[in-house]
Amino acid sequence: MTDSRVRLSDLAARLELEVEGDPEVWIVGVGPLDEAGPEDLSFVRSAAYAERLAATRAAAVIALPEIPVSGRPVLRSPDPSRDFYRAARMLLPQDAPAPGIDASARIAESAQVDATACVGPGCCIGAGARVGPRTVLHAGVVLYAGVRLGADCVLHSGVVIAAASQLGDRVHLAPGVVIGAEGFGYVGGADGGLEAVYNVGRVIVEDDVDVGANTTIDRGTLGDTRIGRGTKIDNLVQIAHNCRIGERVVIVAQAGIAGSTVVESGSVVMAQAGIAGHLRVGPNAFVGPQTGVHRDVPPGRRVLGSPQRFDRTFHREVAALSHLPGLLRRVRALERRLGAGGNDGDDGD
Repeated sequence: MTDSRVRLSDLAARLELEVEGDPEVWIVGVGPLDEAGPEDLSFVRSAAYAERLAATRAAAVIALPEIPVSGRPVLRSPDPSRDFYRAARMLLPQDAPAPGIDASARIAESAQVDATACVGPGCCIGAGARVGPRTVLHAGVVLYAGVRLGADCVLHSGVVIAAASQLGDRVHLAPGVVIGAEGFGYVGGADGGLEAVYNVGRVIVEDDVDVGANTTIDRGTLGDTRIGRGTKIDNLVQIAHNCRIGERVVIVAQAGIAGSTVVESGSVVMAQAGIAGHLRVGPNAFVGPQTGVHRDVPPGRRVLGSPQRFDRTFHREVAALSHLPGLLRRVRALERRLGAGGNDGDDGD
């Protein structure tokens, strides 16, 4: 919550939305429909929330133009979710850390930290590294030698950036992210064992990328691993060496992408999907949850299942499986009528 209050009309002006109902309602905070108080703003994304809307105590809501609100003050929006979270940022702004370098941080003499940046307790910044304007390093961030960070980045506690990797502007890294670690690559050793491949590449992360907690993005072996502008990556994702992820890609938790694979712009990779190496996922493709991708995915196509099938094929197979028990019963009955015998139990080969 915050001590400041905002008139609904003033909030509407800042959001560039139209008000229906009393524009003089005071808004203090935000909340979901079933928890919002009498000074809170909430939102309705579809008619499916009508029952919760009728019971809410919220002072006002943001809703689609066609959603009836029974006289409640409302801001009409074509995208209530987006505008609600815009409003939340205005109503409940987070305090920005003050610029400066904590006394416990270790900064190499040749490193460059912009005067407007914030470097928290226990951070370590290597030789030749650069930290851009207004970038925030929370406690315990480690930047290896040669790393470069752009403007307005936020790196949370425990982030490690290695291999002279580069981040663009407005990159947000959640706690525990590791960028630029050695890739998982080995060759046969002279003694019959395995020797690690020698890596010389970096990771390049473009502007406006978000990376979730404990996600790892490996450095390139020879060239660079690259994450495109505006891409959003969830927690516990693994992106291997030399991958190229396009712009505005969404990768959901626990997905794994093997080395040298390309995921083109606008694609979505859902939770626990696994994509084999040296493949291409075309632009605007969709990889469903727990899908095992073993060959290229054409542009705009949806694949599901393991191994991957196109969505219509997958759904037909699943529907057909639901009929299998009845089909087996009919086959066994037919065998008995024909005197063919057959094993109608489940206890043998």
